Amino acid sequence: MQHAHVPGEVIEARGSSAAVSADLDVCQDRLQRAVEGLARRSPDLSAATGLRLWQKCTLAGLVPIACGGAVLAPEATLNVLLALMAIPFFLVVVLRAVSLWHLLDGGREPCREAAPAAGSELPVYTVLVPLFREAAIVPHLLQALARIDYPADRLEVLLIAESVDLETRQALARERLAAHMRVLVVPDGEPRTKPRACQYALQFARGAYVVVYDAEDMPEPGQLRCALAALRAAPERLGCLQAQLNIYNSEKSWLTRQFTI
Repeated sequence: MQHAHVPGEVIEARGSSAAVSADLDVCQDRLQRAVEGLARRSPDLSAATGLRLWQKCTLAGLVPIACGGAVLAPEATLNVLLALMAIPFFLVVVLRAVSLWHLLDGGREPCREAAPAAGSELPVYTVLVPLFREAAIVPHLLQALARIDYPADRLEVLLIAESVDLETRQALARERLAAHMRVLVVPDGEPRTKPRACQYALQFARGAYVVVYDAEDMPEPGQLRCALAALRAAPERLGCLQAQLNIYNSEKSWLTRQFTI
């Protein structure tokens, strides 16, 4: 089993300068994969390259047109700009309306226990939990993760902490972790975001299936089995599922009630 180390931990664990240098190189390589991996593998799918040439030319051509319109026909130009700006918002509304119609029309199937009951026949599931400045919630998080109904020998829980977040790391160190849980420390770097932390941790994951939870999540105990059943029953082109978000304080205010169906 592989383990990630921050430079300080490597120096404490090994006295050889050659070993320290090698581990630092491995960490740096993994960090680059986490941040730049998609841009290297599939630049067409990454936003790292910015606008393409034709996009830049189109935007550059629209600037004098908009300026000319503002001078010659300011009211009509403003109306056109407002209409163009409204298109993305309109598409989002359409998508949500279709999703709501599908849900109310009975499109959501109840969870089916299609996964085999024998633990040895279940695939390994990796649970990624990125943490940053969330020391206070660590005990509740571990309790929620312990309630997951999935064989422990088929489950891998990676608690991902940033190297600069000493408070959260200390909170994790004070807890007695189950054998299938371990802390993965992400070396410091930019951007310091949860997607970067998850991309780094994916290089250590050994599961055939991966799920990502936030620190404040309280997943249903049978959620992994339900997701596995849904993925196995779906066409091969389906590669990702998102569970419905349940708000625990939905009756607290008008705002929280808007997230409850």
